[in-house]
Amino acid sequence: PYSFDALAGNTNGKDFNPIALYGGGIDFDVIRKGENIGAHSVRFTAETGGLSVHCRVDMKINFLAIFNYRYTYESKSVWIGPKFKMLKATVNDDGKISSMLATQSGSDIHVRVQDKSYKIKGPIIPTDHWNSGVLLQTRVLNTLTGNINNVGLVDNGSEKVSTEEGSIPATRYTYTGDLVDTDVWYDNAGRWVKLRFLGSDGTPIEYICRRCRGGQ
Repeated sequence: PYSFDALAGNTNGKDFNPIALYGGGIDFDVIRKGENIGAHSVRFTAETGGLSVHCRVDMKINFLAIFNYRYTYESKSVWIGPKFKMLKATVNDDGKISSMLATQSGSDIHVRVQDKSYKIKGPIIPTDHWNSGVLLQTRVLNTLTGNINNVGLVDNGSEKVSTEEGSIPATRYTYTGDLVDTDVWYDNAGRWVKLRFLGSDGTPIEYICRRCRGGQ
């Protein structure tokens, strides 16, 4: 749908500029059964010699007004061009807390998940979705589990997607392989503009853009 030179994660580095694509950040409403249950935000900050990216998800689901389910996710990563140097993520799944840390040393990436650690060869892209360079990958670093997932993304054609600039065409990709039941949409410049996945109970959850194309 667009030249791979436009990807946020362009592997030669010359076009890797998420701030030019998204401005200072991205904001999605999280929708379940037509109800707004939370928000997903991404913030980009230019730093000396690199880029800092802060992601946060907050969700709350009410069940029959007697039980509340809470979920939060937070990550911070540091990027030098199209490669991340460090990524730390923490998940609070209704009181069950888990964390992971990934750091790059030379061509190796060291991953620590809870009390376990392993090493892989880089580069690899984390599953934060804003980096459309994932479309060129066959494996990803799962920031929720700390695992390496083998994936493929199937092009399902163009669809209309709601954004802060109104309805725009975007290409829907479906994850296959180790990650399933997940669809992600990118516009013709490589911006992440929508997400849909199945929750743990099988209910579809959608991310609807409030700001994803560099707007206010």
